[in-house]
Amino acid sequence: MIYTAFTMVLAMSALGFAVVTVLLLLKPVMTRFFPARLQYAAWIIAGVFMLVPFWRLVPTDTVNYVSKQAEIQQTETAVEDNRQETDAPVIIENVPFEYREIELAPEKRIRLMDLLAYIWLAGTGIFILAAAVSYTLFLITRRKGSLNVEDNVILEQVKKELKIKRRIRVRTSPEVKSPMLVGALFPVVYMPMTRLTDEQLRMVFLHELTHYKRGDLLIKWFSLFVNALHWFNPMAYLFAANVNESCEIACDMAVSRNMSGDERKLYMAAILDLLR
Repeated sequence: MIYTAFTMVLAMSALGFAVVTVLLLLKPVMTRFFPARLQYAAWIIAGVFMLVPFWRLVPTDTVNYVSKQAEIQQTETAVEDNRQETDAPVIIENVPFEYREIELAPEKRIRLMDLLAYIWLAGTGIFILAAAVSYTLFLITRRKGSLNVEDNVILEQVKKELKIKRRIRVRTSPEVKSPMLVGALFPVVYMPMTRLTDEQLRMVFLHELTHYKRGDLLIKWFSLFVNALHWFNPMAYLFAANVNESCEIACDMAVSRNMSGDERKLYMAAILDLLR
């Protein structure tokens, strides 16, 4: 079971490596000629290639399948014969890589690919656990000392403008340096303890609530899961970084798409001021 999952992940990782490499090479062209939302979509599609084994959806020819099973049976027989002939080798030779075994202790052998599969599974578990702990500590830190903001009129106006009916809370925290939306299930906008004009506040809420409306938090969790699954693949980290980058750019473009020139300047100024 683990071995089968691992071989699928290896195949998807190889495909993802190729797709992410192509996107990185095309990035200067895409940035210049393609809308931000299409760049964002391209990176999401790259993640889908790293998560869905599309070849599994293609029917397998029965004859080829039976032939492959016979070949596997012959290989396993060769491994067993080799094992009976000698107890000395640590690695059994003259068999395909995926059927080689290593000796962990006397009379205790394990297939090399099975060992790699367990290492991959442990790495994925550690990655997810570390991410969960880090995120939990992040939320605790941000919530500590924060204040709930009730009945924010500007927030309600922006929600109505974006046609959002879900309750979204606003909290101010001394630990927050710039506005952020957290919580895919229970969304909260954390604000720094900085005095903002009504227009600046409106621009901030437009940005953060657009993230919510587009489902960007779910996409970021999706990219994190892809990264965890392919933790051994350096391109998985570049994929996650580019998803986050294209997400922010696409959000900015979506917010400012229908703004006038003066509103766009005000929007960018408000975002830059808060980042400073």
